[in-house]
Amino acid sequence: MVQQPQILTIASALARHTAIRQALVAQNIANADTPGYRGRDLEDFSTLFARGGDGAMRASRPGHIGQFASFGLTEPQPVAGGGSMSPNGNDVSLEDEMVRAAAIRQDHDLALSVYRTSLGVLRTSLGRA
Repeated sequence: MVQQPQILTIASALARHTAIRQALVAQNIANADTPGYRGRDLEDFSTLFARGGDGAMRASRPGHIGQFASFGLTEPQPVAGGGSMSPNGNDVSLEDEMVRAAAIRQDHDLALSVYRTSLGVLRTSLGRA
């Protein structure tokens, strides 16, 4: 079985992470007026990636250890979004969510660009450019 290069694994994990974060931002925006709703977000990918580099177990091939195990990606757990609390108990700030959504979009574009470029390098090395 051919093993996927590590750069493609990292790019794929980043794309997966940004998709989950974008869904959480959409939920936060949808519930911006819901009394008592607390905004949610995930830790940055760089934090998760750094945590995976400390000698912790890593997946060395697909299906090894678990689906999200490579680079410290355990099953994602939402963390507090952190806006200021409104009188109805809601802490979602639409401005913060829009800024967060733009940053997530940039991370997703980066992941796809790295993935696309890496595949191009592989194709060229195989003489299929």
